[in-house]
Amino acid sequence: MEQDIMAERVRVAREIHDGLAQQIAALGYELDALSTHPGVNPAARVETRRIRTELSGTLVDLRQQMHHLAHDPITLRDEIESLFAHLNIRTHLDIHEEQLPDGTGWQVRAIVHEAVRNIAQHSHATEAWCHYTATPHSLHLVIEDNGIGISDHRNSERRGLTGMQERANLIGAELKIQNRIGEPGCRLTLTLTTEAAGDR
Repeated sequence: MEQDIMAERVRVAREIHDGLAQQIAALGYELDALSTHPGVNPAARVETRRIRTELSGTLVDLRQQMHHLAHDPITLRDEIESLFAHLNIRTHLDIHEEQLPDGTGWQVRAIVHEAVRNIAQHSHATEAWCHYTATPHSLHLVIEDNGIGISDHRNSERRGLTGMQERANLIGAELKIQNRIGEPGCRLTLTLTTEAAGDR
C-alpha cells in the first residue's frame, strides 16, 4: 500500500511538472518578450516585469512543492531541456547528469533559471549553448549565447548576476560570468565539488 501511495504521489508531481509548471514557464517567456517590445510604454513595461518576477517566484514555489510531494531526486536535465526549448532560438545542449545533494540542486536550478531569463530578456541572442556535467564528485555548467553581452548600464541584469553569485557562494561553487572573448555574447561557468556542497 505504501509503495502504491508513493507511486501515485510521484505520478501527480510529474503531471504537474509536465502540465502546469511548463505552462507557467511559457507565460514567463511571453512576458519577457512583451517587456522588451519597443511598442510597450514605460509604465506597462515596469508592470510587466513586476508580474514576471512574481510569476518566477510562484514557479519556484510550485517546483519545491512538487519535489516534496514526490520525494523524487532533483534532476536538472529535464529542467534545462524545458527552459532552452522555450527560448525560441537555436539551442545546443550537451548534458551528462548524475544526482547531486538537494540543497545544491535547488541553488544550481535557480542559477540556471536566471541565466536563461537573462538570455531571453537582455541578450538579443539568436543562439545559445549549455554544457552540463554532474557526477557524484563534481558539477560543471557552462551556459553561453551569441548576443550583445553584459552591460554595466542594465541595472536589472546586474541584480540578477549578483543574485546568481550569492547562490553560488551558498553552495561553495565558483561562478564566472563574462563576455566571450573574440566573439559576441556572454558565458557563464559554474564549477562545484560535492565536498564543498556536502558541508552546506
